[in-house]
Parts: sequence; structure tokens; C-alpha cells
Amino acid sequence: MIRTTAEISNEDGYKKYNLFEIHESLESIIADDYLEYSSTNSKKAAYCELMYKKNFYDKYDPKTYEEVYVRYINNEKFKEKAKFIYSVIDYDKYVKFAEENQTIENPNELIISYNVVDSDGVKINIYNISIADIAFVF
Repeated sequence: MIRTTAEISNEDGYKKYNLFEIHESLESIIADDYLEYSSTNSKKAAYCELMYKKNFYDKYDPKTYEEVYVRYINNEKFKEKAKFIYSVIDYDKYVKFAEENQTIENPNELIISYNVVDSDGVKINIYNISIADIAFVF
């Protein structure tokens, strides 16, 4: 696993950090600016909205795929997770990875774990994203 951290906020000495743990096989699909996720420097909000629209609202008719809308598309937690993926995964790198890896034998091992750690050492696990989750949103 590759571990990386970056400070995302500092309010009166109380700091928060992004902590990513990335399986080595997924390093090649990570966006160059992934460490800025959830920081004030992040500039991907519009991009994430566009990707969500393209991959869900534009792809699925609400009448034909009513259950998909209820379970996923209109589910705020799912939408947040998808936007997280769009923020940290580079789409073009992912496409290349998918072309080069037509079959993945142990997809549950290919994980990106995202945590927030504060200056007191409290670690909160936010997401454990597998390659299957990534494939689903793209």
C-alpha cells in the first residue's frame, strides 16, 4: 500500500489531513491533484458534477430505470462517493488501465482507502473504494 497525507485545513491550530492508502496496482490511475480532495484548493466541483451528469443522469432514463434512480442516482451518499471517485481518479488514466487489464482476478484487493486524520491523531475512515466501485461510476 502507498500511504500519502496532506493538510486540508488548519483552524486555530486544529489541523485535518487527508490520508490515502492506495494499492500499488491503482497508483497509475490516481489524479495528479488527488491530495487536494476536500481542501480549499480543490477545483473539481464543476468537473465532478459534469461527470455525474454524464455517467448517470444522461445515461439512464428516470422512467425506464426507476430503481437505479432510487438506489443510486438520487441517493446523496452514493452521489458523494461517486464525486469522490471523480475527484481522485484520472479518467484518461483509468481508461488506459481498463484497456490493459481486461481481467482482474482479485478486484476486492485493489482498494483505495480515504481517511481524515486530525491533529489529535483521531482517524476516521471515510471510503474504501475498490476497482469495482470505480468501474461502476465510469
